[in-house]
Amino acid sequence: MRKRSLFLLALAAAVSGAVVFAGGRREAVDHNTVTLGYNPFLSDSFTDAPAPIDVIREELARRYPDLTLEYHTMPQDMLDSLVIWMTSQDATVDIFGMDVPWATQFGRARWALPLNEHLPDLDQRITPAGLETFSYEGQWLAVPFWGSLTGLYYRTDILEEFGFEAPESVSEMVEIIRTVRAERSELAGLLWPGDRGDSLVMLYATLLYAFGGEYTDAEGNYRFDSPESIRAVQFLRDTITEGLSPEAVQIWERRESRQRFVSGDAIFSWDNHDIIVFLDDPEQSEVVGVWDFIPFPAEPEGQSVAVTGGFGFAVNPFSSKRESAIKVMDVIASEAVQRGFALAWGPVQQYIGLYDDPVVQRYNPNSEKLGPLVEIALNRPPSENYAELSGLLQEELNAAITGTRPVSQALANMQRRATALKR
Repeated sequence: MRKRSLFLLALAAAVSGAVVFAGGRREAVDHNTVTLGYNPFLSDSFTDAPAPIDVIREELARRYPDLTLEYHTMPQDMLDSLVIWMTSQDATVDIFGMDVPWATQFGRARWALPLNEHLPDLDQRITPAGLETFSYEGQWLAVPFWGSLTGLYYRTDILEEFGFEAPESVSEMVEIIRTVRAERSELAGLLWPGDRGDSLVMLYATLLYAFGGEYTDAEGNYRFDSPESIRAVQFLRDTITEGLSPEAVQIWERRESRQRFVSGDAIFSWDNHDIIVFLDDPEQSEVVGVWDFIPFPAEPEGQSVAVTGGFGFAVNPFSSKRESAIKVMDVIASEAVQRGFALAWGPVQQYIGLYDDPVVQRYNPNSEKLGPLVEIALNRPPSENYAELSGLLQEELNAAITGTRPVSQALANMQRRATALKR
């Protein structure tokens, strides 16, 4: 990873040198043409609704007819290109897509223009959680347009049969599992993806906060080896050893975990929000009408969180077209465009009140269930190098839940390695 970073910096220096060498030729800047960089999906729609890029352009033409938006198609792995451009203060794009985990890196390096002064009413349009996930030291760095949320799926018919309401704590969930499985042992208790992957990091975050922990202390130091963190990971290990979860969860990815809930083989499942749109489709689901989706419950000393991922659009701080770019961002943050993303791509959008819209609900069945989760959205662990942090978290967490290393030892390793990464 370090060699790769050095390579990118060297390449950035070469690009920067080329820009300086060519600096003798000044070209006129068209301040009415704004370039937006994102991957090819922006021109796609997964429904009969218009593609998001078309919605943005239509709304831009209506509100700012003097502006033109160019769409610069970027590769799926945009981060490398953006690091090179930002390091060399390149303005190839005026607006770019930012992934949630990049917020700390880009904020600290000042690679995204803070929006607080330019769009002061943004917090009247976008939920606090939506802005927070793309913030650094109180500065709003991006306007979110699509994301994901995690929560707890459960079987309403099974809980009703045994006289239970939805669990309000982890302990209540365990009690329900033990009671139901005493009579129906064929049902899995709690499904979750334990294989190495970012889903495991998000699951860990869910439980860390559920048991009262936090990513960092007041000084910004990681707390991955805190008593609450140990308790959270020990809980995952115990679900396997005590039969609350299938032993196979430790090698499952999210797809394998969710298939079993959709097939009607489990009581509870931690998962992403995206399957809500087809769980009531009898051609795809065996749990039609007998499920619900809620925030993952927390112990009394903890808090429920919905761990989020997704993308927002940010302004290149080196752009010579800031004023025009801000106008485009104003359009992206509008109800019309956020609604367009919801119709073409599905949830989650963070625009306040969007899921009260009947048309949005029609295009996205069960999207009304997302409101409580949007309000408690939480970013993944902060890092200037999230890819490397996520990798080491996955390694140590998987070692703990499989029993390869004792939980306390794995988390001590995780704390040491994560702390070293910050230096």
